[in-house]
Order: sequence, then C-alpha cells, then structure tokens
Amino acid sequence: MDDATALSQPRLRPAHSAALGASSLDEVIRFRQTPLGVGDVAWLQEQVDGGLQQLSDVAAAACHRFGWKRAHGGIPLAACSVMLRKLEERGLLQLPRAPQRHQEDTERTRLLDALGTVPGMVECQPEGPFTLRPIAPEERDGFRLHLQRYHYLGFKRSVGESMGYAAFVGQELVALLDWGAAVLRCHPRDEYVGWDDEIRVRHLPLVVGNRRFLILPWIRIPHLASRILGANLRRLSRDWQAAYGHPALLAETFVDVSRFEGTCYRAANWRRLGQTLGETRTCRDGTRPRGCPKDVYVYPLGRDALARLRAPEVA
Repeated sequence: MDDATALSQPRLRPAHSAALGASSLDEVIRFRQTPLGVGDVAWLQEQVDGGLQQLSDVAAAACHRFGWKRAHGGIPLAACSVMLRKLEERGLLQLPRAPQRHQEDTERTRLLDALGTVPGMVECQPEGPFTLRPIAPEERDGFRLHLQRYHYLGFKRSVGESMGYAAFVGQELVALLDWGAAVLRCHPRDEYVGWDDEIRVRHLPLVVGNRRFLILPWIRIPHLASRILGANLRRLSRDWQAAYGHPALLAETFVDVSRFEGTCYRAANWRRLGQTLGETRTCRDGTRPRGCPKDVYVYPLGRDALARLRAPEVA
C-alpha cells in the first residue's frame, strides 16, 4: 500500500452511509487493481463538496491520492473519469455539474463547419492537394457527430489515450480516423509479437488501435483509403509521442469479415495475423455471447518496433 492509500480516511457522510454500507472496508468498486471502499468514496465526495468544479479535477485528485499512473508516467485521467461516472450512476457519488452551454445549436453548427461541409449523399470527386492532420480541440464535436451519423458502429467518445485525424482533398473533408488503446488480449497479435503476460502488460500502451475509419459516403476517389492509411501511419508514432510522451510502436485493427474484406489495409501493407474467436466482452450476467469473427491486422511503426516490444523493459 502506498503512502497516499495509507492516509487516514474521513468518516462517511450520513447521506451516503445507507447506499454504501456500514464498514469503511467494504469494496465499492475496483480501479487499476485498487479496491475502493466506503471511506474512499466519501473522500471523493468531500473533494467535490470542497470546491472542485470539473470532473477532470476530481479525477486528477483521485489519481494522485491513490498513485494511479500509466506505464509511462502519465495519469489515467480519462479512464478515471469513466470510473467516477459509474459511481455517480450507482448513486454513490455526486459529481460537479457541467456548466450550461449557451447557444448550443449554433456552436454545434460551427464545429461541424470546422470539419467541412456536408453535401448530402451526392457523389463527388473533390480535387486538390491531399492533407491529413490531427483534429483540433474545437473540432471534437464535429468529429463525433460525423462518426455517429455515418459510421456503421456509431461513436460515443474516446476514452484514455486517443487521437482523431481528418483527411482532406483540397478543402473537402473526405475521411476521419479514430485511434485509441489496444485491446487487452489478442492471441494472434500476442503470438506475433512474442509476448508473455508480464511483458504484454508493460508494453501494451505502445500498441494503438484503429477503432474507426470512415470515408464519407459521398466521396468516390480510387485508392483513397490505402493512401489515407499510409499517410496516417507515417506520422502516427511521432504524434503519439508529442501528445502522450511515448511512441506508438504497433498499429492494430479488427475487420468485420461479414462486412468487409480488408482490402485497403492489405493495400497499405498491413499484415493479417488470423481471426478472433468472435467473442464480445463479458456481459453483466457473466456470459460471453458469440459475435462475428474479425480479421486481425497489424502494422509495425518502425524497423525496430517488434524488438522494442519484446524487450523486458520499455525502451
């Protein structure tokens, strides 16, 4: 137990005692292998009541108190925020209220415009120079809304280390990509890298997943998808280094074989490793329903990427 965890814990406020139970040792939730008890949740509530007005501030305070850090030193701010929201959904914690947004419809329109016009379903072949760049902070709502509307999986929000990209031809937005944390376990990938469990856990933040790839449905340009992937892969590791203080060494993605053939990934020199078992995450009742198997593709981001991923320590 670290010094922060060993700090004496304040008494639970009466308003929460019935919901949480009588003993401060009762485990309420577990995050990053740390069991949080009644007293811990009471401490979180005291931070909110004491003046913290942003969810991110509460998450940062929790990370510092309990010593939660990523493998490369940063704090898991987004993941901790999700955990706090779960406590609120269970009625165990009251988080700060987000300030009311003024002129929300006007703001949403402006953010959509920042990513480009929406010409409808009329096919178009824009002309001009090709560019690909990370989305700007003011474009996040537009990014999310485009993916919600036009990607078959939809889109809610990115959690943890993540990065969105927008591709343009001339001034026309043509595609969006979302990158984020790799899956915890994937037998074809882990076998390809040569990981045991210990090294996998240590190096997993160096693997990033292509979670969404959307070419807007009215765009018709031959070979555009593989061109976008190639441009994105060339800059992905250095963008990750700039944003999170560590490189990305391996890109991974999963292709739904009931819908797609993975042609653009093969054309961009990704390597197909095999298929998943078609299982989804464990449901609340403990079952793991069968889904559609997915092809597993990877792309090493550098000549020494695999050697660095296999090394006992993070290079």
